[in-house]
Amino acid sequence: MFIPLAAQALLVAVVPGGLLVWNMHNGQQMELAQRDQERLEGFAATASEALGAGKPISRLIPELDQRDPRLGGRVQLVNADGTPIAGPTSTNPPRAERPVKLNGQTVALARIVRAPTLTDGDRSFLATQYLGIAVIIAGLFALLLAAAYEFARRWSKPQLELYRLSREIVHGDHDVEIEERGPAEVVATSRNLQRIASQFSRLETARRTWLVSIADELKRPTESLAKHLDSLAEVQHPISAELATGLEEDQRRLSQMAEDLSAVALADLGRLPVSFSQVDPRALIHNAIWGNAKRAEGQGVKLETSTLPQYTILVKWDGTRIEQLFGALIDNSLRYTPRNGRIVLGLESSRDAWRLIIDDSAPGVDVMLAQRLFEPFYRSSDNPEDSAAASGLGLATARAIVEAHHGRIEASRSPIGGLRVTVILPAEPPRA
Repeated sequence: MFIPLAAQALLVAVVPGGLLVWNMHNGQQMELAQRDQERLEGFAATASEALGAGKPISRLIPELDQRDPRLGGRVQLVNADGTPIAGPTSTNPPRAERPVKLNGQTVALARIVRAPTLTDGDRSFLATQYLGIAVIIAGLFALLLAAAYEFARRWSKPQLELYRLSREIVHGDHDVEIEERGPAEVVATSRNLQRIASQFSRLETARRTWLVSIADELKRPTESLAKHLDSLAEVQHPISAELATGLEEDQRRLSQMAEDLSAVALADLGRLPVSFSQVDPRALIHNAIWGNAKRAEGQGVKLETSTLPQYTILVKWDGTRIEQLFGALIDNSLRYTPRNGRIVLGLESSRDAWRLIIDDSAPGVDVMLAQRLFEPFYRSSDNPEDSAAASGLGLATARAIVEAHHGRIEASRSPIGGLRVTVILPAEPPRA
């Protein structure tokens, strides 16, 4: 806003100033031409008198050059037919012309054939005038520039306020406050934005609350289903092993889905419960491998560790949540890793933090889409079978647990061909 106004201010200041300079220059030229005509008139009269006294016409120009420095070297005498008599010659039209008469007859013509030469006084006068005009233009431009800045500041402030409000709403801050200043249209737009933010806030709160309620409601039937399956296994005519395994797997998936949905919903509300205590990350990794070994073996996938420290490590994490984190990451890798594939878990030190690394040999994920894997309900595969087996909550749950531990989680290409998920957790939670 300010730059266009500044350009207009410059135009408003320079154009009149340029016109003023042009007008002054033309006035100066007209004044010089008027003076030349007056001096030439005087010279013609003097020449007529000199000729009447018998002075040769050829001597008039040298005497003029010595007597009048303003006309000296500029006046030419020619006969009535235009033949040069004395003085400088020029192919340009004469600037002024006067007849030289003797006894009432024109015997010669006096012409000014060259432009006047400015004297030091003329130059000083013009310099003073131009300097004054420049000062006026600069002062006018500075005044207009200050006015443009003030106008742009006053006009832009409500626009910047609207931009701030919209940016805060986009970034999820729905508790926005507005200052009702500026034009009526801006104030009305700000109020509309505030109403939109308020509606978004209510909808978002309702959505998060619904997710928590749905997760809690899902937990009850899944727990009841597990008890019913245990009772079914104790009857005298048990069901087939294949059917029992399928039912157990479905119950496990439902239970895990309920846990993941609850974790994501609570994290979204900022209420994911974590209980920090001293745990050994190596033990958590071994527990995760032991808990998923049977499933990995059934799918023909090798679940192993790579670089684990040989000494005991004590960190302050929520052991239950970290096991849930490993379970979600391993479950995601098992879902996409083909038979005879590998899933490798590693642990590395990183200053005051620990780096948990999970590599798999599943088909690689586009690096540009890697971070979207942690969004709730996002699936990287278009395969209907994979979509049916996945809730899209596993990696979102992992991110929620990592953020609750004040860490970060990243996805990238794995050196063994699939996806690498790197989790960096501080050894202890930051102190308030």
